[in-house]
Amino acid sequence: MLPNILDIAQEHSLTFHPKHFGKKETLAKCPFCKEDSKPHKRKDYYLSLNTKDQVYKCWYCLASGGVLQFESKLSGKSFHEVKEKHFGKEKKPLHPAFRLDPYQLDEIGWREYKRENFKGFQQQRHTVIRDWKQYVHDELAKNFALFICLAHLEKQAKPQPERLRWFIQKCWDSLIPNMYEKIQEEFMKSRRERKSWAKKGTEIARISWKVSIKTLDANLDNLFINILFIDLFMKMDKKKTHSNE
Repeated sequence: MLPNILDIAQEHSLTFHPKHFGKKETLAKCPFCKEDSKPHKRKDYYLSLNTKDQVYKCWYCLASGGVLQFESKLSGKSFHEVKEKHFGKEKKPLHPAFRLDPYQLDEIGWREYKRENFKGFQQQRHTVIRDWKQYVHDELAKNFALFICLAHLEKQAKPQPERLRWFIQKCWDSLIPNMYEKIQEEFMKSRRERKSWAKKGTEIARISWKVSIKTLDANLDNLFINILFIDLFMKMDKKKTHSNE
């Protein structure tokens, strides 16, 4: 039996609409976008908790899903950890591919395949987890590059806390558990000690910053665009190198 989404929300101290609490549709302040927590929106409650179907949806940022995904995002734990908490551990160890939640599988293009051809998914499980690891590596690299560029912006101009809040929110919305903590941990290391994704992110950040300075566009939006383009060019160059070998 699924846990009660209202209990999960209370455990994580969400703020509820006093007149809607306990009803089939309970309204609360959204902990993901926090848009309804701004001073001029004190009376707004964008998060809807369906206590019958155990699902949630924010009508502002459109974050949505089931109760297990809800607890996973609130707690920072993986979907599989939350599932084990409520339903116990499997008798036999699961392959990592079966620990990915539907949203993670959707991101790497395997969700529908698993639903339509479970046997085929079992046979392709090693490919699935390889695709997921590659996705995690690339996402961490891009966001590490962005974090480095943000640090440079803070040094060169008056500090703007909203930039860091935006980045933390971006990490919060990620499908990678504890992404912000992972990035912070690598940022504190020397370049030589960093993991491969952090080293790649460092190189992307260096090139992105250099391009932005040359074009006099060292602002957050342009840095982000540069990071995406440089990451794409690096991938294309890597494929070209492999095809020529």
